[in-house]
Amino acid sequence: MRLIPRFIHFFACAICAWSPVVAGAEATPQLPGTLPSSNAKPLELRMAVSSDGHAAYFIRLLEESLKLIHQPYHLQFAKDVPARRMWWMLDKGDINLFYGMQSKEKDSNGRIVRVRNALTNGLIGQRVLLIRRSDAEAFARVHSVSDLKRTRMIAGFGAGWGDVKVWRTTGLPLYEHTAPWATVYAMVAAGNRHVDYLPRGVIEVQEEARSHPELQVERNLLVDYRADFSFYLAASAASYRPVIERALREAEASGLKARLIDEAFGADIKALGLDRRIRLRLAATPD
Repeated sequence: MRLIPRFIHFFACAICAWSPVVAGAEATPQLPGTLPSSNAKPLELRMAVSSDGHAAYFIRLLEESLKLIHQPYHLQFAKDVPARRMWWMLDKGDINLFYGMQSKEKDSNGRIVRVRNALTNGLIGQRVLLIRRSDAEAFARVHSVSDLKRTRMIAGFGAGWGDVKVWRTTGLPLYEHTAPWATVYAMVAAGNRHVDYLPRGVIEVQEEARSHPELQVERNLLVDYRADFSFYLAASAASYRPVIERALREAEASGLKARLIDEAFGADIKALGLDRRIRLRLAATPD
């Protein structure tokens, strides 16, 4: 694990090698039309991320939202830590910021604090399947949740993911992957490893298909349930919650959030043709 700090003061950033001494942010010219910067104390954020690119939108949303309200901050990254360990680190205060599926279990944990904002506007709860090419015909015959059950195909999720509860409550077969997530794609492709497909969010499935050409995006189905990601803070950083919530509200009101979602995922979502897909609605939630 490496901590890589990014020091940002309003509209400029400098990326430096980690040091136990955190340098102050450099002064930067004020952009035309912006209000003078306040003397607000910088938020000191230590965030867990992966190097696979999945975190890029969430980091940008956080940073651009804080810039929008002229809130200075220092941001360090703990990279490539397994998801379960990331939550453990947040619980212990080794990091103080992470994002993940919102759930009542997390929300009732007194050692972490949810930042109340649905980060993908519900898109992560819209799932398209990553499948083996040889199974395309079997999935083409699916027109309902009951049909999906009858295929006896096994969905793959990371151990402890909120989606596990959704699939289990619905009665759909599933497999929980405890090894690093990057190893699950080859297991699906092999066809003999007790996992047949991966239900992936519409914001991630296309990129994963490009990275794993041994699999393909299923063409006809859209599995839909109520779910979204939230930022979570360690209890030691609970005082940051109202600041970050205000920043995210401003991002929504100004159209910034919608623009960032479109820039990050718009082309891929359009290519999926969601309107022509058979929508399988699941009543269960990750709560």
